[in-house]
Amino acid sequence: MGNKVITIGREYGSGGHKVGQLLAEKLGIPYYDNELIYLAAQKGGIDQQRFAPHDEKKYNPMLFEVNYSGNENVVQGLSMSETLFDLQSKVIKDIAATTDAVIVGRCADSVLKDSDATVISVFIGAPFEARVARTMNIEGFGEKETQAITKKKDKKRKTYYEHYAKKTWADPASYDLYFDSSKEDLNTIAEKIVEVYQSK
Repeated sequence: MGNKVITIGREYGSGGHKVGQLLAEKLGIPYYDNELIYLAAQKGGIDQQRFAPHDEKKYNPMLFEVNYSGNENVVQGLSMSETLFDLQSKVIKDIAATTDAVIVGRCADSVLKDSDATVISVFIGAPFEARVARTMNIEGFGEKETQAITKKKDKKRKTYYEHYAKKTWADPASYDLYFDSSKEDLNTIAEKIVEVYQSK
């Protein structure tokens, strides 16, 4: 049996990022989110700044930037978005082969579906209004600005996940565990996931 990996999908403003951090702290295992951009750039020998605009984005044929840079780990001729996804997928598989971990986003549940890892796929969601209110409280943005950001982020994540994972984003049927963070506090959600992790 392989290592245990908790993968977290999340709606913007739902607290999925924080749940991932809580899990890593409670279980004493590594946590990966934005670090995956740096690790992918490092694995491919490509400047991290070139990847930053493409994280968790399906490639846009109107803004198609073909990549021919990088080392032996890079598939030449892909778009920058596809190059990043490919490298992040390799990094995620390397992580799963090495240690238990918490991984946020990047279709990690789908990437690891045929690996030796025991994958616990989690999705954290909440009603739109609750997520807007939470983000306003944390970031201090105005309501209209927060609503616009939330819609944009959700659309980007949905398009990305459904393109690469070939499953329906935010659909409870696509994940092992689904939580509404407007009904339970984040620590309680994390504790429930810990119980599942420990039972595996």
